[in-house]
Amino acid sequence: MKALKKIIAFLSIFAIYFIVKEFIQLYVYLNSISQVLGYISLIVIAALVINFVLIPIYKILSIPVYYGPVNDENKVDELIAKRITRFKKNKYLKGINSDLDNLEANRVTYDKIVTDLSLECHRIRKRYVNQLFYSTSISQNGFIDAILILSSSVNIVKEIFILYNGRVSNKDLWVIAKKVYYSVAIGGSESIAYASDEVFSKLGTDTMKGVPFLGKVLSSLADGFVNAALLTRISIITENYCKTLHIKSERDLLPPVTFIISTTKDLISDMVSKINVTLLSIVKDKGSNVLSKAINPVAVVLDKSVNSLKESTPVSVSKDVFAQSVDWVKSVFKQN
Repeated sequence: MKALKKIIAFLSIFAIYFIVKEFIQLYVYLNSISQVLGYISLIVIAALVINFVLIPIYKILSIPVYYGPVNDENKVDELIAKRITRFKKNKYLKGINSDLDNLEANRVTYDKIVTDLSLECHRIRKRYVNQLFYSTSISQNGFIDAILILSSSVNIVKEIFILYNGRVSNKDLWVIAKKVYYSVAIGGSESIAYASDEVFSKLGTDTMKGVPFLGKVLSSLADGFVNAALLTRISIITENYCKTLHIKSERDLLPPVTFIISTTKDLISDMVSKINVTLLSIVKDKGSNVLSKAINPVAVVLDKSVNSLKESTPVSVSKDVFAQSVDWVKSVFKQN
């Protein structure tokens, strides 16, 4: 196992190399258009990293340390009592239960609290996963993907810690940080995007053969799905640290790959359904000319799908402030 970890760590260095290479290509491309544009890109990227990565990391470190899962089963009751005492000050729980002071420190009470928190955590996860799926499907650039994955990972970890009224220990935080690092390396290098092609293969039916750049659209969606699955994994691991009581080893906190894939598919199911409708409407309405002339056909499909989703449900999937702030970067690659 140690040998495998060393191999993965070694390979991740090459992945980071390709990400850095894409950043250099981005800067050279923008600088070739205008030196001012090149400098502005560096300033904006630095501002984004500070605002959406470094500041959230500082906020995470400022959160009080939470009581992590125990290895000794005899200490579970003590852990339940400590966590319930902390939950009595939980802002989210206060909003749905005004009688927190009288909570009993037992397993039944704990399970009920965790159920309520898990539902809210699911909503947080769905919002971030859909945002990352949307933005990285459009970006079509490894460096931008890496920044988006890093920002989304840091911020969703922060929100989960805030929801559960505390962060994990520095040791466990380092474990989560390594998971984030590998996710950035994998997603940013786009090294396993092909693994999720089958998720969208049903969209490539004979009916849609008239859609221009269908292969490119499906490939971009597969890339976005990989990144969304990586974020789903990080969020589940983080939540497991916060709600699990007893573990034999760290492996107990790691979700199976099949569970990650199925959960991610469920989280973005509304979006995928709307994408399917959008592609069919393009064929039916003979709007293929619009798509074929688009600089980024993937962006056209996703924007139409997001707008349709907003109109059909009160809980819309929309671009957050971070996704909006990097639109100018993505627009450059729409022209490339």
